[in-house]
Amino acid sequence: MIRLVAALCAVVAYAVVALASPLVAAPGLAVLLLAALSVLARWRWLAVLAAGGDLGVYTVALSIERAAPSPVPALALGLALVVFLDAVDLSARLRSATVGDGVVRSALVRWAALGLGAVAAGVPTLAMAGPLAAILPVAASPLVAAAGALASVLIVAALIRRAA
Repeated sequence: MIRLVAALCAVVAYAVVALASPLVAAPGLAVLLLAALSVLARWRWLAVLAAGGDLGVYTVALSIERAAPSPVPALALGLALVVFLDAVDLSARLRSATVGDGVVRSALVRWAALGLGAVAAGVPTLAMAGPLAAILPVAASPLVAAAGALASVLIVAALIRRAA
């Protein structure tokens, strides 16, 4: 069941990437195959490589289309990748153990709470983005983006540390 969730998240990530630009469908498919292999073999390192590949291909897709990143696909991709990585990690930890309903239910509740938390954090961020962009000079944009990325990584690290 947990590997099924990981596979579903990998397919969602591929769909988001392929919908961003049809020109990156082939590299996205290669990343999807890496993700499938990581789910089947329960290799965390390959799952991380696949998630990084998805982010890279999505970035290329946005560059090709010269479109501004929309919050909904970006949120869907980020959430799919986080749940994918967590599901592969959980399946690797439970390799030969018998998994009861309580473990699966707990994981599903945690992933649902993560999704709701991501949406709850995304809505006020989007509400502040417009007025903040009007105030800040263009030269400050990379610094604000770096600060946001650092904050995101620290939040994910705190969640992982808390779950371990």
